[in-house]
Amino acid sequence: MLDEASRARLAEMGIDVYLPRAQPGRAAAQPEPTQSQAASSSATSMQAPTARVLLLTEAPSARARALAADVVRALKFARIEAAEAAAADAAGIAIASGLVLFGDALARKVGAVLPAQRQREIGWVVTDELALLARDVKGKRALWSELKRLVRELANKPGI
Repeated sequence: MLDEASRARLAEMGIDVYLPRAQPGRAAAQPEPTQSQAASSSATSMQAPTARVLLLTEAPSARARALAADVVRALKFARIEAAEAAAADAAGIAIASGLVLFGDALARKVGAVLPAQRQREIGWVVTDELALLARDVKGKRALWSELKRLVRELANKPGI
């Protein structure tokens, strides 16, 4: 049986999940939430700024924003909370378990703000700027490989 999170992921991918009818003597299946209930629950979950992985970008184009949204969706599919943030979000950076930085200049800027001990504690992925990465197939492949490494690293951390 699939849990709610798995069903939501499958629905996000466009896969319909059909549940068997309840047999006599068995408990009836929970009814699926209506579209308004699902929207309100996702809106409440979006309000909580408890992202474990932050994607730090600077003013990307529409194509680059789509790529960043794909990265967030991929991390959420791996059951890792992810959100986009500005480089100036020091509070979010301080509590994040991982960072995905788009651009070397942004990586240097964030590295200058974080203490060395904190830099060793969190997982880092540094790649080209989103505008360049959106057109680079090899760069995207390298990004997905690094994201898989980050997911494995976060899965093996105790207490996360």
